[in-house]
Amino acid sequence: MPTPLNNQASIRYSYNNNTGTGSANSNTVTTNLLDQYTLAAAKTPLASTFRPGENTAFVLRLENSGSGDLHNVTITDNLGGGAANAPLLYNQDSLRAYVNGVLVPVVPSVTGGVLTAALPGVLPSGGVAILVYTAQVRPNLDLTVQSITNTANITANGGSAAGPAVVVTPAPTAVLLREAYADVALYKEADKQNVMAGDPLTYTFTLTNNGNQAADGVTLTDTLPAGFAVTQVEVTTGGATTVLPASDYTIDATTNTITIPAPSGPSITVPAATSTAPGITTVAVTGTVTGVPQTT
Repeated sequence: MPTPLNNQASIRYSYNNNTGTGSANSNTVTTNLLDQYTLAAAKTPLASTFRPGENTAFVLRLENSGSGDLHNVTITDNLGGGAANAPLLYNQDSLRAYVNGVLVPVVPSVTGGVLTAALPGVLPSGGVAILVYTAQVRPNLDLTVQSITNTANITANGGSAAGPAVVVTPAPTAVLLREAYADVALYKEADKQNVMAGDPLTYTFTLTNNGNQAADGVTLTDTLPAGFAVTQVEVTTGGATTVLPASDYTIDATTNTITIPAPSGPSITVPAATSTAPGITTVAVTGTVTGVPQTT
């Protein structure tokens, strides 16, 4: 780090035939004495929150703030853990490096959950290097992981490839927090593959929430086959099943589209996922197949 050289002057004086005295101090002038070999760095995530499976980008800025050239400038990024199961997965070929605004070739490697990249040539005094790269948040990241601390250790050699070691202290770190969100998927199945007119048929809708927040106010719509007459609708959440009266859902007489719930019906909620399983709510629509109306 630069060493500040602070300098302040003072004066003393007399007046009124030496019957009075006074003094004053000047302002302080600071000059920075540059270390011969020093390196500064900062790491910035382009998003402050994460979701499993999504990509996130990082910008790493390095500046040679010393008076001498730096060799072997090397970055080792722990991808949030520094182990094979680190929360972040480096996206192959995503890293771009610039030295004083010029794109330079860098071929990073990942071993044991650690990303390593080295700048080619030297980083001259006053030079700035920018590295930009992306990583995917591990899709199966445990729900108990509420934050990711991503640290990059940066080293170099001063003056030559075999010169004194230079280490950025403290190592630049970026912290990502798990986003608060609901993420609901919908799957539909029928309990029969083949039916005849007059047979009962049940459609089951499984709503699966992989987010860490409950999904509230869920509205389900489905355009049912012509000739399918609804006889019962039930909603199951957390092992508790509720049979909805006909007033709690609507069916469009023209399109046979069912909407669950009706505007005045009870709200449907899909619970948040836990550390062991997603949140699940099922909606079962049972009816009778009366046959497809014939057109003339």
